[in-house]
Amino acid sequence: MAGKTTKAEQPSHTPMAYLVDLTRFDGSMTQMCTRPFEAWLRWQADMLKAAEPVAMGWFERQRGATHMALETIEKLSHCGDLNEAVSIQREWFDGAMKGLTADFETLTEQATSLSRDAVAATRNAAQSVSEGLPSSKHWTERKEAQIDAAA
Repeated sequence: MAGKTTKAEQPSHTPMAYLVDLTRFDGSMTQMCTRPFEAWLRWQADMLKAAEPVAMGWFERQRGATHMALETIEKLSHCGDLNEAVSIQREWFDGAMKGLTADFETLTEQATSLSRDAVAATRNAAQSVSEGLPSSKHWTERKEAQIDAAA
């Protein structure tokens, strides 16, 4: 009796009914599903490429601002006159405000550029998706052929 197995105990080598047979899908179905994801990835890559010069410029300006702050602290530590200290602080403040203005200008330019790129990417994605979809005439002909084949 140990050698006998019932039908319920035997492993099944046939695919389970609830699994989807992916070989049924043709390439157009797969493309239709993956095209928006691919467009989104391209858009993300383009946005990162566009943001890189701005980020690098910001890092460079921050490095310069840090250097300027350290020089200012060194000058202040060596000065003995209050008027000279105020003059040093005023120079540092003027430089910091110029850097802040440059940061805001760059941020504004970047936001405008990114919004233009986003609109263009959205337009391109909408066009590519609409081009990938079958026309209503093609769809009707395909359905009619399926109905005829089934009859």
